Amino acid sequence: MLLTAGVGLAPTAMPASPARATASGAILADGLNHIGGLPGLPGADVRPAGGGPPLAGPAAGAVRPADIAAEITRGQPSPLSAPGAVSIAEQREVERYWTAERRDRAFGTHITDRSDTTADAATTATAPFADDPNPGLSNTPPPSDGTPYVQGGLVTTTTGRLFTTIGGADFACSASVVTSPGHDLVVTAGHCLHGGAGVQFAQRVAFVPGYADGTLPYGIWTARRLTVTPGWASGSNFDVDAGFALFNTHNSRHLEDVTGAQGIAFGLPGTYPQYSFGYPRLLPYDGSRLIYCAGPGSADPYGGPSIGVGCRMTAGASGGPFITGFGRLGPGHGWIDGVVSYAYAGSTDRLYGTHFGDVVKLLYYQSYRL
Repeated sequence: MLLTAGVGLAPTAMPASPARATASGAILADGLNHIGGLPGLPGADVRPAGGGPPLAGPAAGAVRPADIAAEITRGQPSPLSAPGAVSIAEQREVERYWTAERRDRAFGTHITDRSDTTADAATTATAPFADDPNPGLSNTPPPSDGTPYVQGGLVTTTTGRLFTTIGGADFACSASVVTSPGHDLVVTAGHCLHGGAGVQFAQRVAFVPGYADGTLPYGIWTARRLTVTPGWASGSNFDVDAGFALFNTHNSRHLEDVTGAQGIAFGLPGTYPQYSFGYPRLLPYDGSRLIYCAGPGSADPYGGPSIGVGCRMTAGASGGPFITGFGRLGPGHGWIDGVVSYAYAGSTDRLYGTHFGDVVKLLYYQSYRL
């Protein structure tokens, strides 16, 4: 079922941020002026944030960002999208709507189950969690199945709560700022922005980065454009349950310039160690604190590309980032390679994230140019 709150469980400009296509076909983008390091990635000439020798394989050769984006988007239809709050009046209306009371009670029900599932098979055996092989290059938190995140770093400002209205009901999800040329892009689950088959795009979409104990340290930001994958909008397909929202400026500043941004990666193996973050709302949580899980990635036992991780997070965590290479680009900074999407009914110890493959990669390169 979906982990939303209240649930039982284009211009021609190309990316200005560094991007690299590796020999294995994966694409990394981190928004930095250097190439970050992810150990074990075949054929990637990648370096840690502090410089030093390559961490993996022979050089794959730099690929200009324009080449990557042009190749990915060439000949593709326009993305499925909808406007958010565009005018100043619309933006102010959204800000006024999301009072503390409404944010606290955003528990509208929207349930969808995956087919051909049983609770008994929802958990699979995985290898022990592997510590960072180069601990001197990063500050990685210990394994977790759903504890408060207290180690600081970029993830505490880029992750936040996402509030939406879908079909007349208010929802609370999680989301993360991700690197983009416009410095205004947020990634989340598709079901946080669109109700799926037979439903419509969300309205009154607002993001509160760095949310902590009811405080809004960076204010409320309003979305101006929403996009989701066609597979989610037309078929409620969990394998592509992802979406992006572009945000208006706030006090004349772009979102990424205020909070920073996580890198993004496409086509990485789902078996890399994963760190998932979110704001679960149902017991034993209350949505007031950033919670994290950390462990080895594993496959969905029923098939498909989703990434599984041992985790007890509940409704409200939907859309939170799966981050690999956590700490490789700096404290609390890595590559988002998935978003929290679903758990199986009856399972309380494992959740699954939509893996970022070709469909989400296309949507990313199309979305930030809207």
